[in-house]
Amino acid sequence: MSTDWTMPRRADACTACQRPFAVGQTFHAFLYEAPDGYERRDFCPGCPPPPDRTPVASWKTRRTEPAARRSLTFDRQAVYGVFERLDEVREPRQVQFRFVLALLLWRKKVLRLTGTVADADGEVWEFTPVAGEGVHRVRRPELDEEQLEQLSAQLEQLLAGGAEPLEAAAAEPREEVRND
Repeated sequence: MSTDWTMPRRADACTACQRPFAVGQTFHAFLYEAPDGYERRDFCPGCPPPPDRTPVASWKTRRTEPAARRSLTFDRQAVYGVFERLDEVREPRQVQFRFVLALLLWRKKVLRLTGTVADADGEVWEFTPVAGEGVHRVRRPELDEEQLEQLSAQLEQLLAGGAEPLEAAAAEPREEVRND
């Protein structure tokens, strides 16, 4: 039996009368089995659910205030500066990190991908700065999906902390003490 399922999100309005729920308003939520999982239907206090279907669960809830979206500030110059300082790295983790930085800067339109070149060591992507001159050659490391996710998460944490932690991540890796 599979236990993978997701709770359907609340509706913005009553299923029966279509009146939108106001912030702070209480209403009743009903969870029904559906062919492809579960279906949630929300009803205001004045609208009863249909009697022909038996819910799996029901509860009383309240419309909460929408959470303010927190956006991370992105300091293009700081990230680009770290990217440039990593130009001559050879250590695999730093090559991976520089590649992810290049992808981020490309996505943020700081760099423009101008081509790819194959050499004896693999593939190299060539980027030019949108506002500037020169060519940055970035080795494309072999990354599996897990490594890419780890690097992306690490980059997100670093960006949330500002430029100083980003500088530390670009530094030479420290020896790890392992107790095997």
